[in-house]
Amino acid sequence: MPELKVTYEQIISEGRMKIKRLSRTLYTLSFMRLTFFLLCFILPFWMYRVNGAFAVLSVAFSLSMFLFLVKKYQQTSILRKFEQLKVELNLQEIEALQHQFSMFDSGTEFIDPNHMNSYDLDLFGKGSLFQFINRTVTPKGKQNLAQMLQSPMLKVEDLQNRQYLIKELTLALTWRQDFSTWGKLYGEDKNENDLFGSWSKQVFALKSEAWLPVLFWVLPLISLISLGVWIFIGSSIAFIFSTILQMVLWYIEKSNIKNCDLQFGKRANVLQKYEVLFREMESFPWESSEGKQRRNDLIQNGIPSMEARKLRKIVTSFDNRNNFLFGVPLNLVFLWDILHSYRLIKWHRRNQGNYQLWINAIAFTDACNSLGNYACNHPDANYPGFSQGEFQLSAVQMGHPLIHRNKRVSNDFDLGGTQQLQIITGANMSGKSTFLRTIGVNMVLGMCGAPVCARKMNFKPVEVFSNMRTTDSLFDDESYFFAELKRLQAILEEVDKGRDLLIILDEILKGTNSVDKLYGSQKLVHRLIAKGTSAIIATHDLKLTEIELEFPDKVKNQCFEISIENDEMQFDYTLQSGVTTIMNASFLMKKMGIIE
Repeated sequence: MPELKVTYEQIISEGRMKIKRLSRTLYTLSFMRLTFFLLCFILPFWMYRVNGAFAVLSVAFSLSMFLFLVKKYQQTSILRKFEQLKVELNLQEIEALQHQFSMFDSGTEFIDPNHMNSYDLDLFGKGSLFQFINRTVTPKGKQNLAQMLQSPMLKVEDLQNRQYLIKELTLALTWRQDFSTWGKLYGEDKNENDLFGSWSKQVFALKSEAWLPVLFWVLPLISLISLGVWIFIGSSIAFIFSTILQMVLWYIEKSNIKNCDLQFGKRANVLQKYEVLFREMESFPWESSEGKQRRNDLIQNGIPSMEARKLRKIVTSFDNRNNFLFGVPLNLVFLWDILHSYRLIKWHRRNQGNYQLWINAIAFTDACNSLGNYACNHPDANYPGFSQGEFQLSAVQMGHPLIHRNKRVSNDFDLGGTQQLQIITGANMSGKSTFLRTIGVNMVLGMCGAPVCARKMNFKPVEVFSNMRTTDSLFDDESYFFAELKRLQAILEEVDKGRDLLIILDEILKGTNSVDKLYGSQKLVHRLIAKGTSAIIATHDLKLTEIELEFPDKVKNQCFEISIENDEMQFDYTLQSGVTTIMNASFLMKKMGIIE
């Protein structure tokens, strides 16, 4: 970890030096740009006295240099912004190493109380696992990462391939940061991203499309010749006729031009972002089978970065229509709007089948980039092994990744074989709920292909179905207790279907009286045992632990103990065999003066 911080600090130092150098270059370019701009107006008056032709050439040279310097200034500005964003990125990663990650997107839109486990395990929202991991730079990448957490992989071969890919990205720090920085260079909102995705369903056409390849040569040629006639002979009739002809043609295609502009116009910056991201993806030296396959799928119908570059150039040129000084003459002489609408339509038809493939490839890489960054920032995390057959979960020194390493208490845990259910007891605040989330979160991480917060971990990939944080609903006129019953019903329906699950329950039937609660809990546990379902249950009800006496081979009791010394509670958060002997509710109430 200290070595990684030094690496980030070195990147920041180098970036700041580059920013200073680029800032000086921009100052020089700005001065030169202004100089040649002024020369465009000064030289004609000064040089015309010497030689008229030389005056025209000098103006043309000054104008060319001015345009060149404008482009050079824009390119240098992009490089400076890139370095600034990269410095910012590394400053954030240094904060992340110190367990400060509130600056990252928390994915609150993905919070779903009805999901199998994401609400209970705090996968989304403030201080969530998603916020801890997320470094995505595209809306679709963000969605893809959320989907990876919500619907993890279950096939061992797929998981092993994904682990290999994440390991590749973990080692490619420079590539990962370049990908993220370029992605941040030009922002895009979800609506714009959805627009790109909708292009595959769009149909574009021009009414006069069959004649346009000829008209693109004939009409501008007529306009230029007639313009020369007007300049040298003085007759403007031919030029007026040619411009009217082009205006009529533009009016006929007006709605189609507008449609092309709405879909493609003013998006050159975002297209440049995707062009660079494609180029990064194409150039990465993948060794993993999944990485190679993804790249092969990406380039099967052409090179995406080249196609994105062609589209960007067309859009950039098309956007000149919005400049009155250029747009009007370009349309009066060169059929500018129609020409570029035609080029956009041709490009669209050639790549219509590629849009979804391209978007999915970028989203996948963006999401995996976040997982690679997480693995890089946590070298003490380890990749789990996977088993098949009956459910099995074995972990050595497993802790919760969202708890700072200086405060984290890790525990060993085993569940599997003939033993299919564990009942965990403990006093309030002793660590039961946190431990249940520790198991669930690490399984979710492992089934994304990422390393887990454990020295060693091996488990059979199964879906985790939990009931830990049930909420009532005034809108649905639904009580807390009924909401919990519906949740348990949903779990048992999946069990009855024979679905392979690990069930995590925290305090069954919290919304009823103690007698009813014990009876219902016992019956539920009996049903899970009869179905052969693996489960971990935390409870305060010590009577429930007597089920171990009925099924000593299938049920095991474990607990988190506390101690009271000098009228103060001591927590060690260490999992132990057996049933807790100390409860603390009345002690706390007395301590706080609630009761005597």
